[in-house]
Amino acid sequence: MIIAGLTGRSLKDKQLVGSIIDAITGLRGLVIIRLEPEDHVRAVELMEEYGLDYEDSLHLATALKTGVKEIVTNDEDFDNTPLKRIFP
Repeated sequence: MIIAGLTGRSLKDKQLVGSIIDAITGLRGLVIIRLEPEDHVRAVELMEEYGLDYEDSLHLATALKTGVKEIVTNDEDFDNTPLKRIFP
C-alpha cells in the first residue's frame, strides 16, 4: 500500500492498518462495493481491452458496474479507459 511506503511503516503494523481503515471507512458518502466472482472475470477481460494490470482493471470493472464516470487517481493508465481521470 502506498501509505505504508510513504510513511516508512509496514503493513504488519496493526496500529497503522487500523488508522488507515478508520480513515477510509470514516469518509462521508463512501460506499464500499462487494466484489462478486463476475467482477473478477470482467477485470481479466478489461486487462486485455485497456492494457491494464489486474488491480487497475478490477477498479475499472467495479466502476463500470456501478455507473461511475470519473476516477480520482494519478494513474495515467486510466486515461485510455471510459472513465474521466481526475487528479487535483
